[in-house]
Amino acid sequence: QREVREHAMLMLGRETKNDLLPLPPDGAEIAQFVMVKRGGPTAENFRLEFGKTHLTPWNKKAAKVFARSFIESGQYTSDDKDAIETSFRTHIKTLCSHYQAQVRTTNAMPPSQQIIDHRQNAARRARRKTLLDHRITAAYCHEDLVNYRNILRDMGPDGMSGDESDARDGLKRYVIFLDEWRNPEVAPWIRVFDRIFMTTKFNQVNRPKRGNWPRIRIPTTQCNVRRTGKPVPGLPCNFYNEAWLNTLDEDELETLNVQQSISLVHSEEVLQ
Repeated sequence: QREVREHAMLMLGRETKNDLLPLPPDGAEIAQFVMVKRGGPTAENFRLEFGKTHLTPWNKKAAKVFARSFIESGQYTSDDKDAIETSFRTHIKTLCSHYQAQVRTTNAMPPSQQIIDHRQNAARRARRKTLLDHRITAAYCHEDLVNYRNILRDMGPDGMSGDESDARDGLKRYVIFLDEWRNPEVAPWIRVFDRIFMTTKFNQVNRPKRGNWPRIRIPTTQCNVRRTGKPVPGLPCNFYNEAWLNTLDEDELETLNVQQSISLVHSEEVLQ
C-alpha cells in the first residue's frame, strides 16, 4: 500500500500528501468516455473522478492505467496487476476525501496564481514520469539496452527533459526544454529509447495497437534556452554539462557525487 501511495503521488504530480490534487475531468469528458468510449484517463494526463463513489467507470479505467504504469516503472516489489488495481481503488477513496477537503478549503473561489502554477508544475512532473516509464520499458526491449535500465532509474523524472504544451493548427505538441545542468549530448542518446518504445505500439503484422500513443515532442527553436531544474546526483560525469560543473564549488561537487562516465554511443543493432 505504501508503494501504491508513492506511485499515486508521482502520477498525480504531487511531491507530498499536502500538495493539491489535480482537477477532475469535467462532465463532458466523463460523458464522452462513458457513452462512446472516447478519451478517459491516461498515464500522461492522469486524473480521477472525485464523486460520491470511487468506483465510477472513469476511476476503474484509471486503476488499470495506474497498475500498468506501476509495473512498467520497474521500481516496486509487486508485479501483481490485479492486486495493484485493488489497492489503488481503495486508495482512491482516501484521495476523494482529500479532494473534498481541498474544495472546502478553497471555498469555490477563483484559483490563485499559486494554485495555477502548482497545477502546471504537477502536469509537467507527471509528463516527465511517464517519459521515464516509457524509456525504462524500452530498455527491456533490446539486449544492448537492458544494462542502461538502472542509469535511467537513477535519472528519475527530474533527469528527463521538461516540456511545455503548444497547440497549433489544432494539433497539440510539446516543446522540449533542457535543464542547464544536463549535458546536451545525453539528448540524442536517450531519444533512441523513445524510438524503441514506439516499436512496442505495433503488433506482429506492423499494425498499431489499441491504446494511447506517446505525445508529440519537438526540440525548442529558441537558442540558449535552458531550465534551472534541480540537478540529479549520482549520475555519470558525462551526463552533466561540463561548463555547469565548472561553476560548482568543492562542497557542491561532493554532494553531486559524480560517477564514472559511460559510453553514449548505441550499438549498430540498436540503431538499425
